[in-house]
Amino acid sequence: MNGQLLSYDLCFFELLSAKTRIIMWFNQWNSKSIQPVPLLKHNPAVMKSFFVLVFLLAHSLTAAAMERPNIVFIHMEDMGVQIPAYDDRTVATPNLDQLAADGIIFERAHVSAASCASSRGTLFSGLYPHQNGIMGFVQQHGFYYRDGTPTFIKDLKAAGYYTGLTYKNGVESSHYKTPPVPFDFKPKYTENWLKGLTGKQASKSKGNPPLVSYAVDNFQYFLENLEEGQPFYFQAQTPDSHHVWDRPHFIRDGETDWPYPEVDDSRIKFTPGWGDALIPTGALLEKVSQYYRAIQRVDWYVGRILNLLEEHGHADNTLVVFSSDHGPSHLLRGKTTPNELGLRVPFIVRWPGQIKEPGTRSDALVSFVDLYPTFVDVAGLEIPAHLPGHSILPALNGEDSVRKHLYSAFVAHTTGVHQYWPSRTVTDGRWKLIHHVFGDGKRNRYVGKNKAIFSLNKQIDSMPDNALARRLRHRSEVPPAFELYDLKNDPHEHHNLFGATEYLEIEQRLSTRLKDWRRQVADPFLDETFVQRFNRVYHENYELWKSRGGSKMNDKNLLDFSEFIPNWDPTDYVRQKDQ
Repeated sequence: MNGQLLSYDLCFFELLSAKTRIIMWFNQWNSKSIQPVPLLKHNPAVMKSFFVLVFLLAHSLTAAAMERPNIVFIHMEDMGVQIPAYDDRTVATPNLDQLAADGIIFERAHVSAASCASSRGTLFSGLYPHQNGIMGFVQQHGFYYRDGTPTFIKDLKAAGYYTGLTYKNGVESSHYKTPPVPFDFKPKYTENWLKGLTGKQASKSKGNPPLVSYAVDNFQYFLENLEEGQPFYFQAQTPDSHHVWDRPHFIRDGETDWPYPEVDDSRIKFTPGWGDALIPTGALLEKVSQYYRAIQRVDWYVGRILNLLEEHGHADNTLVVFSSDHGPSHLLRGKTTPNELGLRVPFIVRWPGQIKEPGTRSDALVSFVDLYPTFVDVAGLEIPAHLPGHSILPALNGEDSVRKHLYSAFVAHTTGVHQYWPSRTVTDGRWKLIHHVFGDGKRNRYVGKNKAIFSLNKQIDSMPDNALARRLRHRSEVPPAFELYDLKNDPHEHHNLFGATEYLEIEQRLSTRLKDWRRQVADPFLDETFVQRFNRVYHENYELWKSRGGSKMNDKNLLDFSEFIPNWDPTDYVRQKDQ
């Protein structure tokens, strides 16, 4: 009998874990597009048992579908690890502290590139920037997803999830015929659906709308309008920590639990990303203080999001992830750079009943390419074979992580020569190797002054010629080809160890790993001919951009990088997992 069952392609028991295929098969059976096989048709006892099995299976799957976990990704902008959860106690963040106490802190999480569009491009696609096409900013800056690139939003929607976000998805482009991340609920920046400020009504709120309060209201509206029992994915976002940081109007007057106490400037010991090489004073201290004030707004927002989950009965069945698209900007060693201030982001996870030891820390490495496989894994879907990342769910149970290294692949930010600076990194969590494609004098990154805030450069200019901060600034302006750092003993990357005899073995090991990974992910910047061709096109586009008004240019399709963004083809990436 077993052989006959197999001969009729009824390997039911082998399909129990493939929920989606079973549901499809059962639906076909109900619609009579699959006819009973002779074994069942002529054997009433077997047929009765079979239908009992199908009924029980369908019932269990229906119950499982009703209990599918929700996902809330609290995704900040331009925010590093300057919070108590990562041992920076400049300002209190009680809500993030509670999230960590109920969940798990991942010590080292990296984005794929320290730029908004490229980082978000990786978030949704699970691919590195050169793989998915978003190697720089979208819209009038010329980059976009390769046509047909899969995203987890599409997967979750196909599985019955309702999806929403506040603020932005960051990968919009007029190039797309259909949106690659088709959120169901996506209010505009200044819209407040809970208060009826939508469409033309929203225009009344322009000027200085309380965008953080609006983001809270929009999440409340989202929850209040869910169909009963429908699982959801929500991306809760605000622009708080994006420069400019001094925006107190983001919180509406009279909000519950606000204000937080003013930032005590005497507690600010270092400029983020610089360590004791640059202790801020005067105008720089004021700017850094404003950054910490923005972090207080972030913490208030996190508390309101978690409270709404509780109030609407979703807290116990929702995976909550808190992170950022990259580190802070305008500090020279953060956003758009391969330094830790740019790449390293907070990563805190809460999932009631699913974390082995809540309130602990994990040394498992997490990359933004791991988010796609994690989110579909949470939803009970199969992880696509072309993704380089790994689900982090085993790490929640204390299991050893498959990932042994983190990688990044920055190409460009917005249009501009200094914004185009290809770099690649690899780290095993302690040792980190940086490769600048144009390093060692092939060209300076900046023509003229760098783009850090004036107060930072002014304070450095006042320091002695041999000051460490001056040397670090020069290294950022004219990077070498390679940098090697011991992140355990030098977390702010002060001392480049590349070329030192005593670190040669580490240097060679990471160099080999980086080269192997670049081949594995089909990095086109390994090919010097490609680099020269990309250089030429980038500079042509840059000159065209300048001639048409630069940042004020209106034509969103003028710049053309299409020869470097072919239609989606996963062939090169299938089963090429990060190591």
